[in-house]
Amino acid sequence: MFLRRFAQSVTVGALDEAVVPVFCMHNYMCLIIHESHRALRQVAPDLADALAYDCAPAIERARHSVKLYDDKYKELDDVGADFRRIIEEHRQEFLGNTWLPLARPLERDLVLWRFRGRLVSTSHTASFFLAFPPQAFKNKDDLGPRLHAVAVEQGRYIGAAAEGLPWQGQPVLDVMKTTDRTENKVRAEKHYRRSFDPALREEIKASLTAMTCALNTAAVLLADDTNPSSATTLFKLRYITLHHVLSSLGKLDDQYGAELRTPDRALLKDILDAPMSNLNLQAHRGFRNTLVHYRPTRDVQERLSLDAPLYGLLDAYFPADEARSLGDTLVLHTAHVADRMSAWCDN
Repeated sequence: MFLRRFAQSVTVGALDEAVVPVFCMHNYMCLIIHESHRALRQVAPDLADALAYDCAPAIERARHSVKLYDDKYKELDDVGADFRRIIEEHRQEFLGNTWLPLARPLERDLVLWRFRGRLVSTSHTASFFLAFPPQAFKNKDDLGPRLHAVAVEQGRYIGAAAEGLPWQGQPVLDVMKTTDRTENKVRAEKHYRRSFDPALREEIKASLTAMTCALNTAAVLLADDTNPSSATTLFKLRYITLHHVLSSLGKLDDQYGAELRTPDRALLKDILDAPMSNLNLQAHRGFRNTLVHYRPTRDVQERLSLDAPLYGLLDAYFPADEARSLGDTLVLHTAHVADRMSAWCDN
């Protein structure tokens, strides 16, 4: 239902206003579509057949991008290689196109999109999450329809799955102000040179930028959705985002930590050693898997209730004191990590 409200606001609203939110939400939408359909194939195969959708490989690929460095089929440097390819493709497309030497410094190959001053997407990040070619970012007249087509395809599945259920509130896009969003075109080389630690390669900085965008989406962009019926999904998106960012930062620290400057090592330590970070990373694996895959184990099913907060999953997997406070603590810690990563990104 959360995705139905979002998709509705995208498909009926102005295309230029929906571009950045679609960039921010695409991989989450694909995560929910792919995993819900996969679960239905096990528990309700006839319904799964009726809900079969097109573009399944693309949706699955985008779903796995949520994992960042946690994709079991890729090492950290494999993700870096994906961003290296994206960076080079954008350079080739957008630079060296003018015959006038004096105008060449004015060419730009990276777009930054901010919401209330916080970075929520870039053209490199969007390419990673959506697998769009660099040509797609040349002008909004081409980009808008391309994104609209993606949203319509996703909307078919969402609409069929949610058919007959109540709308339950205002879509989050309807409360966003156009003035909250800004767009800035820059030289990628110069931008990444100023970002994060100088010891890190450009492609690793691009992947850290994608993490920062994901955190700001969860902590800032989606904060306007105060609809009570969105609370469960917002918890899920924050928890999963924070989990994969923290796990990815741990892997970054293991591989590159010794090369970083003292302040940057201290920043990573502050993030990774926080009690909420430890709780998120060390929490019962079944909790994270249920949030993602929808199929709690049989012993947990017996403890669940549709009337309980998060259907009783918190009480099933966490001690009582942690279960009571986890929702509020998660919001605060996601915001804290987003603040620290944004400051590191904007060095």
